Amino acid sequence: MTDAPSSLSRRRLLRAGAAFGFASLAPLLRGSRPLSSLLTPQEAMADTPATIALGDPKNFDLRAPGSRLDRLPVGMHFYKRKWPLGALGTVRYLQGPHSFDIPRVSSVMGASDPAIPEEGIYSWGIGAFAMDGERVAHAIARDRLFELFENLLRAGWQRFVLPSEPRLAQAEALRYVLSCKGNYPPDPRYVPTLDEWMQLNLHLPYWQFWADGVYMDVRVIDEPALRDPKGVGVYMFSIDLEGETPHFWKYFDEVEDMKRWKELIPAELQIDGRERARSEARLRLQGYTIDETYRDPPVLALGDKA
Repeated sequence: MTDAPSSLSRRRLLRAGAAFGFASLAPLLRGSRPLSSLLTPQEAMADTPATIALGDPKNFDLRAPGSRLDRLPVGMHFYKRKWPLGALGTVRYLQGPHSFDIPRVSSVMGASDPAIPEEGIYSWGIGAFAMDGERVAHAIARDRLFELFENLLRAGWQRFVLPSEPRLAQAEALRYVLSCKGNYPPDPRYVPTLDEWMQLNLHLPYWQFWADGVYMDVRVIDEPALRDPKGVGVYMFSIDLEGETPHFWKYFDEVEDMKRWKELIPAELQIDGRERARSEARLRLQGYTIDETYRDPPVLALGDKA
């Protein structure tokens, strides 16, 4: 397990928006200028919602202004849009019954590779704030995150746990997260107390979901200097979506193995299953209760059924 990021590295994540797709946060963290002063009159106009989807690029609309397409020399295409700090946007992700809205969005970026046109846009990264202004109460930031989770669960998204990781739920999952310094996804059905929420934020917590061959990570980033539970903070949510193929690419280091992932992944998942069994056996001895009801997502490309 890796240690939690230091305050310095966390602040770099907060300020260096490129890593998570966020706009610059320096004015917010300094608190030296009102949001309205950051905008032109045109930028302060009502926002036009954007729609995104995986697959065919024709199935999304980033809605100008602020959108662009970057074509890199290596062949990658990136579809981007940013919103000004005082006029954050709304993004609607489209996936049939699994569609959902994300409010207070600062940026969105999709990726595609012309060398694999059958995948289309295979990933989206979305940066969103928890606050409407410069700061937000910690409990409100938590509640807004779990409002998003409630909407996701209602739309048919299910919690995802890596096949190599133990199956823990509710408070048991939170206990394990805190014991391993954040390197495990909490249960989105369990709303932490304010004290638990503040403890979670020490470790850049992330929650994971899946729905019909799509995988999603939601990560929370806060400003450690503003972590007094009686005060207010700065919070951002990083939301990453990817299709089944790029999800399983990450199991392999070599490009040729990535191309053969459908052939190779069954053996990898068997290795993961054995690792999970060992982890769960250890945790049972420590008094944990294993969530026997949890089921791994089907691998649709292999003909698995939900």
